[in-house]
Amino acid sequence: MLPLDARQELEKHEQLITVPVGASLIEHGIIPKGLMILNRGTVKISVPCSRRSASLTTGQCGKVFGMRAAITGELPEIDVTCLEQCRITFLPRDVFLDLLKARPEMYFAVAKVLSADLQMANDILSGTARRRSSSRARAVL
Repeated sequence: MLPLDARQELEKHEQLITVPVGASLIEHGIIPKGLMILNRGTVKISVPCSRRSASLTTGQCGKVFGMRAAITGELPEIDVTCLEQCRITFLPRDVFLDLLKARPEMYFAVAKVLSADLQMANDILSGTARRRSSSRARAVL
């Protein structure tokens, strides 16, 4: 958790936004303008494939989007689309990065968010690998 004064500094720059059904919060290949925190609603997280998009999972309240792209400058590989009307907190990328540079103690919170994203990706890949293995086993039997 962030120190109180760091949270207060972030809150000065946050924008609360209501986003309609079907709106894109993150588009693969396009650098987001900032971080988005899902406060209410559900989003679909998908990865574009050669023929169509592969839905990976859904995001729930508290999920942070755009952090890796904000920190690294790399383009996101995912699409995040609202499945219902969502309420998000938006924090501009430059504000986040400036505060991160000024407050290195925030790196621990950033590491926790990125680690959770990595765990989710690992869980998705492990589930996919297990489904493929069991399908092959059934085919052999």
